[in-house]
Amino acid sequence: MRPTERLVAIVAAALDGGASLVQLREKASPLAEKLEAARAVHEVCRSHGVSFLVNDSPEFARRVDAEGVHVGRDDPSPRIARALLGPKALVGVTVYGKPGEEAAAEAAGADYLGAGPFFPSPTKPEEPVLPLDVLDRILHRTRLPVFAIGGVTEENAGVLARHGVAGVAVVSAVMEATDPRVAAAGILRAFRGARPP
Repeated sequence: MRPTERLVAIVAAALDGGASLVQLREKASPLAEKLEAARAVHEVCRSHGVSFLVNDSPEFARRVDAEGVHVGRDDPSPRIARALLGPKALVGVTVYGKPGEEAAAEAAGADYLGAGPFFPSPTKPEEPVLPLDVLDRILHRTRLPVFAIGGVTEENAGVLARHGVAGVAVVSAVMEATDPRVAAAGILRAFRGARPP
């Protein structure tokens, strides 16, 4: 199976398992491969009625007609993303627990925040794991929805849910699962089962 076909199969399975948003996180692939992957994944997202975001690059998001973009500290600002993608685009911003980041992201036009990692993450091995009280402070400082990132699994999704996050972002636990549909469904079940009423 070609890499794009495998990626599409995993995404489709995760969507069947209940994933409600998909972000393409392709950092090292050549542009032609990224374009192929983005267009194919976007198509499967459309067929499931789910929004498709890309990571890091508002320009790439515009090029592939994504519904939005997620930016971090080394990427263009959410203000630039909003200017490029328009008022209806979904713009997410990573915050790292420092006071003022949430207000700055909101003022710059962010729709939601990603925060973490709160568990060791294979996709962010250089990032220090943050204590959960940092998550509590982030949630206290913002009205925006906060999604916990970093090392999320079925075993710890409930811990994050109990802190009051809007959701969790998952890479390895689904992408490396034997059955991505079962993995996504398990994470969703654990999250919903632990979420405060």
